[in-house]
Amino acid sequence: MDFKKETPILVKNFHYDINEEPKTKDKVNFGLKKVEKQNEDGTTDKGEDGNYFEITVVFDVAPAPGQFSVSGMISQIVQIKDYFGDGNDLDNTDYKLLSRPLVEYIETLTYEVTQITLEKPVNLNFEANF
Repeated sequence: MDFKKETPILVKNFHYDINEEPKTKDKVNFGLKKVEKQNEDGTTDKGEDGNYFEITVVFDVAPAPGQFSVSGMISQIVQIKDYFGDGNDLDNTDYKLLSRPLVEYIETLTYEVTQITLEKPVNLNFEANF
């Protein structure tokens, strides 16, 4: 599968909390929604090279030992080259490929925040649920 990133990754929200009591959770969910892309001149792109999709990852994670939690939503619009379906017929390998840049962004944000707040960075390593 070949896809083109049409927008930068957008952090819709990101929340960090120190947990009062240790708890762990690992909820990372992936969403895919077909969208129309607007051109700079206000016209709608017909998607002649493939359909456009908004990729969304919603997450709520508290890694072991449960010292902190991060949650939020992150998204990006991509064009899947030479694909004209609605996204329901893609396989898990395609979903992983599409979501990986967003998951890596969440991992980076968490690393940076924990480096400041805990004085030692925490490496997350997770995949979105499909």
